[in-house]
Amino acid sequence: MILTDGLPTAIEVDGIEHNINADYQTCIKIIMAFEDSELTQHEKCTVLIELLYKETPTNIVEAVKQGIKFLDCGGNSQGSGEGDGTRKYSFTQDDKYIYRAVDSVLHGRLSKGDFVHWWEFILAFMELPEECFMSRLIYLRTQKAKGKLSKEEKELYYKIRDVVDLKEEYSLEEQKQINEFMELLK
Repeated sequence: MILTDGLPTAIEVDGIEHNINADYQTCIKIIMAFEDSELTQHEKCTVLIELLYKETPTNIVEAVKQGIKFLDCGGNSQGSGEGDGTRKYSFTQDDKYIYRAVDSVLHGRLSKGDFVHWWEFILAFMELPEECFMSRLIYLRTQKAKGKLSKEEKELYYKIRDVVDLKEEYSLEEQKQINEFMELLK
């Protein structure tokens, strides 16, 4: 419990506490690895273990499980939206908008280079003011996914659709198949 225990800097694996790199940048790198379609599940888990833990725990399977729980803020995070499975943001594509918005909520701590714990970063991200660009971007993506853009929102969407639309990421094999198909159409 954050209010009584503070923010965690260690993860317990098989009864042994392991110190972790709890900063937001490390955790975003891990999440980006998990979103990378070109990495195998084993490679993704290796990235988590190598980046998150200061010393590798003996029980790797449990360490990965507990690491994912940590990334999910103890299993209590609210995720990226309303639970409909639609992506609302991308740390890769939206990095500058997320950075600016969270930095504003944290009163410039990111731009000052202060240590920001992953959970603190996520809590700040969840508290973005409605008027910030990232909040409006998430709103537009949500409304578009529901097919409920107003006339004004549709006009705005078409003006900035290259920012609003999340880019699809394809594996090398998928991209090769797409390229071959497109070549056949010529």
